[in-house]
Amino acid sequence: MLSFWEKNSFLNYDFIIIGSGILGLSTACCIKEKNKKAKVLVLEEGIFPTGASTKNAGFACFGSLTEILADIKNLGESATFSLVEKRYKGIQKLRQRLGDKNIGYENYGGFELIMNKHMHCLDQLSSINKNLNHVFSEDVFSIRNEKIKEFGFNESQVKAVIFSKFESQIDTGKMMYSFIDYANSLGIRILTGCEAASYSEKENYVKVFIKGNDAGNKIELSAKKLFICTNAFTNKILPDINIKPGRGQVLITKPVENLKFKGVFHIDEGFYYFRNFENRVLFGGGRNLDFETEESTEFAVNEKILSDLKKKLSEIILPGQNFEIDLSWTGIMGFSKNRLPVVNNISDRVACVMSCNGMGVALSSEIADEITGK
Repeated sequence: MLSFWEKNSFLNYDFIIIGSGILGLSTACCIKEKNKKAKVLVLEEGIFPTGASTKNAGFACFGSLTEILADIKNLGESATFSLVEKRYKGIQKLRQRLGDKNIGYENYGGFELIMNKHMHCLDQLSSINKNLNHVFSEDVFSIRNEKIKEFGFNESQVKAVIFSKFESQIDTGKMMYSFIDYANSLGIRILTGCEAASYSEKENYVKVFIKGNDAGNKIELSAKKLFICTNAFTNKILPDINIKPGRGQVLITKPVENLKFKGVFHIDEGFYYFRNFENRVLFGGGRNLDFETEESTEFAVNEKILSDLKKKLSEIILPGQNFEIDLSWTGIMGFSKNRLPVVNNISDRVACVMSCNGMGVALSSEIADEITGK
């Protein structure tokens, strides 16, 4: 049972955003920055953002050479290069909005470890540099094979290293904490532990139905426009949307003595990724070993993949070095069939923004601008 005061002050908004991850908060902030008087509400099912926003590896990246070449096979050159540009622009917008210090931004560069199976990709490096020159104004990739020994990688398995000075790392927790602070400073209201079960579109507004609490009480909110930014969990609200979840397995070591590298690192078309966090190693990926099982919204460890990560960490990244695993976790990403982000106005009053395909840190700020009108 709601009071007069609750009905009068808490139920009606100009804009409601479902999802408080990077994409949802980017959308909310874009709206508020463009319309300071707008009454904006963000709904979050969990205490923290549910999917991958607080669980990702903290890469400010736009695609490694082998990943870009794989995308070209699926999307063609024009769509791929446009996507790379959106990712890079999105990173710059995130930095401008929150500030480098507030997101733990460190520009150590990005590297890709090339094994035998991808050595042929080096033949395309010059062509990719040429096609991306309009974005970066110089060569984005260069070969830096001296880094194999310098960083202590397994020289019998790593045959080449590609470097890009345009990639960086962030502190994911610090970034999301700062994002919430920034949203609050704009006057955006964020409700956590508040699951949107469904919505109903009316002539002049949208009703959002909140899942009932233990007492069975249900709350109906209303807004002039609704944005659905729930990524991998979108099918709960829009069952006909073709978005598939992709679970990412991640681990982090305890501090490693005399760790030799800093930066963000990619292996095998971006399916594997690692970085330093201070003197720890964070390592994730391996979905390609078990796509079917990892197409899940369950936050569970896949022992097959976790075992593979530990093996690669021991044999390729830290060969001959002692290390201990501190903890592991999972994050849930959203993937579209064509690997392009979904940015759609379903109607005049309902929009959906989702499917960053593992690139939410990079893409969210850019596509939020797109859906809210630049």
